[in-house]
Amino acid sequence: MTEIERRDSTRTDPQRDAVQGRAAPARPVEEEIITEENVFDRPDETMAFFPGQVFRDGVVATLLLIACTVLSYAAPAPLAEPANTATITYVPRPEWFFFFYEQMLMFFPGYALISFGAVVVPTIFIALLFAVPWLDRSPHYSPMKRPFAIVVGVLVIVTVLLNMLLAVSRVINFPSG
Repeated sequence: MTEIERRDSTRTDPQRDAVQGRAAPARPVEEEIITEENVFDRPDETMAFFPGQVFRDGVVATLLLIACTVLSYAAPAPLAEPANTATITYVPRPEWFFFFYEQMLMFFPGYALISFGAVVVPTIFIALLFAVPWLDRSPHYSPMKRPFAIVVGVLVIVTVLLNMLLAVSRVINFPSG
């Protein structure tokens, strides 16, 4: 018996398989079953998303769809008269979610400034919002230790709400034809 054969005969089957490049046979592993009661005992273990969570999401989505359907039959949306293209008294008004944007355009009267108010100012505003994480380099997570981010956030909210309120007051006080 050669040295190689003697070494191979002393190895177990999984060792011999690994040397020869074959996968070792799978052994059944007794695993702990993860339940809702013990899922937090081992934070590295997770619960399956499918089918439990998918089923719950489907039930909630179905209930919301049924609620919307019942509400649409119980309190239908009022329909206006058909559009008349010959009228000159109609004042077009934006949807409520564009009120702040339309009010901002009121600050730039004239045809020359409308493109500035419609494109340039919102682009600068959005670019500044994207730049906030780089402008505020504070390592703290607490809002009290990040005054720059708080000031920017409050200014954004105040600007949008103020423009929205100005637009709503203008639309409400506008004489209807």
